[in-house]
Amino acid sequence: MSFDLPLFPERASLAAGQVDLLFFGLLAITGLVAALIVCFLLYFVVKYRRRSENEIPPATQSNIALEVGWIVIPLVIFSVLFVWGTSVYFVAFSQPRDALEVNVVAKRWMWKFQHPEGQREINELHIPVNRPVKLILASEDVIHSFFVPAFRLHRDVLPGTYTEAWFVPIKTGQYHLFCSQ
Repeated sequence: MSFDLPLFPERASLAAGQVDLLFFGLLAITGLVAALIVCFLLYFVVKYRRRSENEIPPATQSNIALEVGWIVIPLVIFSVLFVWGTSVYFVAFSQPRDALEVNVVAKRWMWKFQHPEGQREINELHIPVNRPVKLILASEDVIHSFFVPAFRLHRDVLPGTYTEAWFVPIKTGQYHLFCSQ
């Protein structure tokens, strides 16, 4: 599934599909829970409405199975989501050893790239498809944010520190690079 809207740019890296799947899974589960809450709320509003001023509601009794259920079911759901999110995180942050290393320096209104062979580029990066690329990011002046929406890659670049990011491009094309600060 591919979206051409600016909100959902096409997937151009290996990890982007996993990030999208996690996002849409969380969105679906959140929507389902919200719909269930609204349905139960409307049901209980109608069922337990006060019919007269003198009406006394019936006494309620505890239901152990219900109480255990609404503790265990959310615990299982959140545990599955935690494991799923953690696995996507480790994919996104575990860098392969054979990655092509590119040094990136952020400077006011530009990104400078230097390949291992010495080739330099400004505001453009040419890399091979289906090969891991490791970026070593630094800033000369202020805080920058390296952001490539098609790769689902976003890293803050701070002066005086080195930040690493990696991706595997899976499609040939031109992808926009932004500084989102």
